[in-house]
Amino acid sequence: MRRLMPFLVLPALVGAPARAQMPPTSLASPATFSGFNDWLGSDLQGVRVGADGRIRLAPHVRRVAQVPEGVIWCAVPDGSGGFFLSAGTEGRLFHYTGGSVKPLGQVKGGIVFAMARVGQDLVVAPSGEGKLFRVTPGGDVKPFADIDARLVWAMSATGSELTLAAGGERGAVLLLAREGTSRKLAELPEETAFTCMIPDGQGGLYLGTHGRGLVVRYRADRLETLFASGFEEIRALAQRGGDLFVGASTGVANRYASGSLEAREGYLAAPGVQTRGAVFRLDGDGVPATLWQSAQDHVYALALRGDQLLVGTGNRSRLFALPATAGGRDREPFAVLGDVGTGQATALLPAGSDLMVVASNPAELHLLSDTQATAGTLESRILKGAPLADWGRSYLDADIPAGTGVELQFRSGATETPDGSWSPWSPPLRSGERPNLKPSRFAQFRLRLTSSRGGATPAVEGVRVHWANRNLAPMWEGMEIMPPGLVITRTAPPDDIGIERVPLETQKLIPALGYAGAEKRSFRRGAQAFVFRVSDPNGDALAFNIRLMPEQGGPIELARAWRERFFTFDTLPVPDGRYRLEVEASDEPSQPINGAERSTWRTATFTVDHTPPTISEVSALAEGDNLRVRFVARDAASALKEAALSADGEHWLQVAPDDRVFDHAEERFEVVIPRSRVKGDRLVIRAVDQNGNEAAASAPLGEAGRKR
Repeated sequence: MRRLMPFLVLPALVGAPARAQMPPTSLASPATFSGFNDWLGSDLQGVRVGADGRIRLAPHVRRVAQVPEGVIWCAVPDGSGGFFLSAGTEGRLFHYTGGSVKPLGQVKGGIVFAMARVGQDLVVAPSGEGKLFRVTPGGDVKPFADIDARLVWAMSATGSELTLAAGGERGAVLLLAREGTSRKLAELPEETAFTCMIPDGQGGLYLGTHGRGLVVRYRADRLETLFASGFEEIRALAQRGGDLFVGASTGVANRYASGSLEAREGYLAAPGVQTRGAVFRLDGDGVPATLWQSAQDHVYALALRGDQLLVGTGNRSRLFALPATAGGRDREPFAVLGDVGTGQATALLPAGSDLMVVASNPAELHLLSDTQATAGTLESRILKGAPLADWGRSYLDADIPAGTGVELQFRSGATETPDGSWSPWSPPLRSGERPNLKPSRFAQFRLRLTSSRGGATPAVEGVRVHWANRNLAPMWEGMEIMPPGLVITRTAPPDDIGIERVPLETQKLIPALGYAGAEKRSFRRGAQAFVFRVSDPNGDALAFNIRLMPEQGGPIELARAWRERFFTFDTLPVPDGRYRLEVEASDEPSQPINGAERSTWRTATFTVDHTPPTISEVSALAEGDNLRVRFVARDAASALKEAALSADGEHWLQVAPDDRVFDHAEERFEVVIPRSRVKGDRLVIRAVDQNGNEAAASAPLGEAGRKR
């Protein structure tokens, strides 16, 4: 078997001899779930995740009611253990009492973001109306007062007086309203609106703003800025002793105002560079400290409960618990208490010994108890094969006291979001036991924690999941056969690669006979180049075995384990004829030798032609002031593509055949040119075939030339 050398330019090797290196592999490494961030994409029901990543049973949460709207915008206690609710975008009001939700009424205008109870009635502020309305327990709606504000974000009642945190035409405005009248207490034109409000315990108010995210104090008819958060808005405030807790977010108020809070995220997206939400503490001296921040979660609500600060977030309705004391923060800076299965947890309100969690997308009410749940589950983020995986063993690291338990289960499917086509959950698996799952694109595991002893809980330290991506063969799109003479190399071409005359169509592929991206291009007679269009579904590195396939005779090996996506070889040792290039692509550089996949592509036939055309029947006869030139050009293997005349061998006149088209292996030429264009006594004729081979002949002027 003959072996032809490709055009290669190898860099010099200096120093120690080359050593074999382990190739990269596309086989999946074990996925370890142990740190807090490893669990961010999980669904949590009845379990908590600490800052250290440990999973335990959480306080019990149960859904108590649903509201027939997408979003609950505001909730206030009714004084009898129930709540008044505003929901939807058309000013609809509801009353939660006795464990059920009943329609209360509807007010003219848009969304109701703020309400307050005055006696047995409810005063509401629909957006865009510039009015307050009184709603009786029977649902009758009456005007209460006109106000100079477009949007009221928060409202509190003291007897028959109402304090309103709002946004008006001239910026943030604080209003006082009584039935039939209202007046401005303060304004902050530099901010868009006051967004939240709580008493400061000294006869004044703490206010949050939208715009620059300021915390402002109102006291003695004046405003004082205490803190600039660096976020777009302050969404929630809470106070204990001398500490003020601040919930800040970016990108919430505009969605609120348009009534378009986002639906629950299906699965965690890659975190952006911008932090979405944060919680700060201002001590008695006004010194700020960051307690918590997230690139995934907006802050919607804050509530103090025991020695913890609870944080309601979106868009996965996670409930976070932050220690309210410095000592508690040293022990565990934060924990996730689970989520309620909606898009947002928008309010946290006392409900006896429990805490009412107001949720949206869908609109629901949940009760968070002090009592620990007896069971809870964690469903992991979706595990992805690339593109198909064989699922292996998983190992559970857990502390399981007597009376408690942890179960590990798996399921798999072909869709990124689990649906009815997924497999059912497997029976509980022992640590290290392999699940009986078919190869699939996606999989998920579930932890189920249980306790039959009050207050006792198992603690999961981590889960390690093993799988191997199913290897798929390389995928060919095709191969480009480049024009004859084009040389493609990785490094600079060798010195003997030509300064010969380069055909125009090849010149276009050789920018300045130099760089074209990562490859270098040049020209040399006899070279034949190819560009491979091939990819690997697993992203593996590829190597190529290359053979030349003649129409007659056996294959000729050109290269083995070739790594480039282009290839050039010298055709001069090859006889004229028609050939194909056969290239086998293998992912062996990235795969175990017993798992590598291969696929092969053969080009269309191409011609190797080293034989130049012949030129005959040449004559150049004078006719008055002109010269009539006749000749015939023939080629044995391909059609002709070019002919030219020259009197000095340097300046050439392109000529066309008699039938005007270069489309045959034999072309006849009869050309009349002005005698003045010829400066000597001899004419040179050149003919070129499709493969760049050229021939020349000459004839003295005025007589027939000899055949060449």
